Amino acid sequence: MQNLEREKLKRLEKRRLKGIALLKKGYTCYGVSKKLGVSKQSVMRWRDKYESEGIEGVKWNGQRGRPTKLNISEKKELKRIILKGPIGNGYPNELWSTYRVSEIIRKNSE
Repeated sequence: MQNLEREKLKRLEKRRLKGIALLKKGYTCYGVSKKLGVSKQSVMRWRDKYESEGIEGVKWNGQRGRPTKLNISEKKELKRIILKGPIGNGYPNELWSTYRVSEIIRKNSE
Protein backbone atom coordinates (compact mmCIF):
# COMPACT_ATOMS: atom_id res chain seq x y z
CA MET A 1 0.00 0.00 0.00
CA GLN A 2 1.32 3.43 -0.90
CA ASN A 3 2.14 6.00 1.79
CA LEU A 4 -0.50 8.46 0.56
CA GLU A 5 -3.17 5.81 0.78
CA ARG A 6 -2.02 4.78 4.26
CA GLU A 7 -2.06 8.42 5.38
CA LYS A 8 -5.60 8.85 4.06
CA LEU A 9 -6.78 5.76 5.94
CA LYS A 10 -5.15 7.06 9.13
CA ARG A 11 -6.92 10.43 8.67
CA LEU A 12 -10.23 8.60 8.30
CA GLU A 13 -9.49 6.63 11.47
CA LYS A 14 -8.71 9.87 13.29
CA ARG A 15 -12.05 11.31 12.12
CA ARG A 16 -13.91 8.24 13.42
CA LEU A 17 -12.15 8.53 16.78
CA LYS A 18 -13.04 12.23 16.95
CA GLY A 19 -16.65 11.30 16.17
CA ILE A 20 -16.71 8.83 19.06
CA ALA A 21 -15.23 11.47 21.37
CA LEU A 22 -17.97 13.92 20.34
CA LEU A 23 -20.66 11.30 20.95
CA LYS A 24 -19.21 10.72 24.43
CA LYS A 25 -19.46 14.48 25.06
CA GLY A 26 -23.18 14.28 24.36
CA TYR A 27 -23.39 15.22 20.69
CA THR A 28 -26.11 13.50 18.70
CA CYS A 29 -25.26 11.45 15.61
CA TYR A 30 -26.72 14.29 13.55
CA GLY A 31 -24.57 16.85 15.40
CA VAL A 32 -21.41 14.81 14.87
CA SER A 33 -22.23 14.33 11.19
CA LYS A 34 -22.61 18.08 10.67
CA LYS A 35 -19.46 18.91 12.63
CA LEU A 36 -17.31 16.37 10.76
CA GLY A 37 -18.97 16.64 7.34
CA VAL A 38 -20.04 13.01 7.10
CA SER A 39 -23.40 11.28 6.81
CA LYS A 40 -25.46 10.52 9.89
CA GLN A 41 -25.44 6.86 8.80
CA SER A 42 -21.63 6.81 8.98
CA VAL A 43 -21.70 8.16 12.52
CA MET A 44 -24.32 5.59 13.47
CA ARG A 45 -22.07 2.81 12.05
CA TRP A 46 -19.11 4.14 14.04
CA ARG A 47 -21.21 4.28 17.20
CA ASP A 48 -22.48 0.72 16.69
CA LYS A 49 -18.95 -0.60 16.05
CA TYR A 50 -17.70 1.24 19.13
CA GLU A 51 -20.51 -0.14 21.29
CA SER A 52 -19.96 -3.72 20.10
CA GLU A 53 -16.14 -3.82 19.78
CA GLY A 54 -14.82 -0.87 21.75
CA ILE A 55 -12.20 1.51 20.43
CA GLU A 56 -10.65 -1.23 18.27
CA GLY A 57 -13.90 -1.38 16.31
CA VAL A 58 -13.38 2.11 14.89
CA LYS A 59 -9.63 1.86 14.33
CA TRP A 60 -8.24 0.95 10.93
CA ASN A 61 -7.36 -2.75 10.95
CA GLY A 62 -5.18 -2.75 7.84
CA GLN A 63 -7.92 -4.10 5.58
CA ARG A 64 -10.07 -2.27 3.08
CA GLY A 65 -13.49 -3.16 1.85
CA ARG A 66 -15.41 -6.37 2.06
CA PRO A 67 -13.40 -9.61 2.12
CA THR A 68 -13.17 -11.35 -1.23
CA LYS A 69 -15.36 -14.35 -1.94
CA LEU A 70 -13.09 -15.61 -4.73
CA ASN A 71 -10.24 -18.01 -4.12
CA ILE A 72 -6.85 -17.59 -5.83
CA SER A 73 -7.65 -19.76 -8.85
CA GLU A 74 -10.98 -17.98 -9.37
CA LYS A 75 -9.19 -14.62 -9.25
CA LYS A 76 -6.67 -15.82 -11.86
CA GLU A 77 -9.48 -17.04 -14.11
CA LEU A 78 -11.35 -13.74 -13.72
CA LYS A 79 -8.20 -11.81 -14.64
CA ARG A 80 -7.71 -13.99 -17.73
CA ILE A 81 -11.32 -13.38 -18.80
CA ILE A 82 -11.16 -9.63 -18.16
CA LEU A 83 -7.92 -9.27 -20.12
CA LYS A 84 -9.78 -10.60 -23.19
CA GLY A 85 -11.86 -7.41 -22.98
CA PRO A 86 -15.61 -6.93 -23.10
CA ILE A 87 -15.90 -7.57 -26.86
CA GLY A 88 -13.84 -10.74 -26.49
CA ASN A 89 -16.41 -11.84 -23.93
CA GLY A 90 -19.41 -11.21 -26.17
CA TYR A 91 -20.36 -7.67 -25.14
CA PRO A 92 -21.17 -5.09 -27.85
CA ASN A 93 -18.60 -2.47 -26.77
CA GLU A 94 -15.30 -2.05 -24.90
CA LEU A 95 -16.83 -0.80 -21.65
CA TRP A 96 -16.49 -2.79 -18.44
CA SER A 97 -19.07 -2.23 -15.73
CA THR A 98 -19.50 -3.73 -12.29
CA TYR A 99 -22.62 -5.42 -13.63
CA ARG A 100 -20.70 -7.11 -16.44
CA VAL A 101 -17.91 -8.27 -14.13
CA SER A 102 -20.41 -9.64 -11.61
CA GLU A 103 -22.23 -11.37 -14.47
CA ILE A 104 -18.97 -13.05 -15.53
CA ILE A 105 -18.29 -14.13 -11.95
CA ARG A 106 -21.81 -15.59 -11.68
CA LYS A 107 -21.49 -17.47 -14.99
CA ASN A 108 -18.15 -18.97 -14.00
CA SER A 109 -19.28 -20.06 -10.55
CA GLU A 110 -22.23 -22.10 -11.84
